[in-house]
Amino acid sequence: MKPMTGYQCTECGRVYHPARAVCLECGGRRFSELPLEDEGVLVTFTRLHALPMDFHTRTLMLGIVEFPSGVRALGQLGAEEVEMGMKMRPRWEIVRVLEGQKISGLKFYPVVD
Repeated sequence: MKPMTGYQCTECGRVYHPARAVCLECGGRRFSELPLEDEGVLVTFTRLHALPMDFHTRTLMLGIVEFPSGVRALGQLGAEEVEMGMKMRPRWEIVRVLEGQKISGLKFYPVVD
């Protein structure tokens, strides 16, 4: 699987995901791509119960995972039982089907040692 991509400001070195037009740190406008690490740590999560009617599930877990580079990414969680501090691994996969179109997104799964 291809690693997630980070976007590093060429002026100050801050790394983002997803890409940005302007660096929040220094105002720079040029970025270079770099691969992010394979694992991060779950820093917070929530369970959504009031989803639109066209969802095929009644609840959805979302979480923010922080990578060693400092990048934080939001995505669905692929486990029902999670806790903050868990190691998580990202996957890019289909997260929803809307009007017959497959929507891809970021989904995090616990690292099994």
